[in-house]
Amino acid sequence: MLLPNLPDRLIHTQDLPSLIQAADSSLLHQGAADQIAQTSAQPETQSAEDFYELGVELHQAGQVDAAVQAYQNAIRLNSILDSAYINLGLAFVQLDQLENAKDVFQQVLVLPDRSEQPASIHTLAHYNLAIILKRQGEIAEAIREVQNALTITPNFEWAQQLLQQLQS
Repeated sequence: MLLPNLPDRLIHTQDLPSLIQAADSSLLHQGAADQIAQTSAQPETQSAEDFYELGVELHQAGQVDAAVQAYQNAIRLNSILDSAYINLGLAFVQLDQLENAKDVFQQVLVLPDRSEQPASIHTLAHYNLAIILKRQGEIAEAIREVQNALTITPNFEWAQQLLQQLQS
């Protein structure tokens, strides 16, 4: 599980602690499964934003596989919905599908950059790639990615901390 107080945490456009916090999935499991099945069966009536919001709800409820499906539906309907890509990448990390996560974060870098808090979408993608590479033991590549993040957003404190960790 990703811990929100660690300096090498993955981040995205939603509040990470609430996104990855474990929910009581026993109460939501059947409802979430029914909801994703219903919205997937009627994609013409659902917008990309609807699927994205559903993905966030499922993700927060601990239904990561269903959240992946919802994020993918959102991206299918709106191929430049960068928040869906970021959260899809994070979901893949939670599922320990690091190569899929890397692919998704690379796709974010092809999209137009957009300001976001605490950093731009491209900064977040580079930072999240650095975290994955660090976990895979690819330190030189992780340093390159975190430096890319800091080139875009020099005052991004988490990236600064990660760079210090990687260089020590």
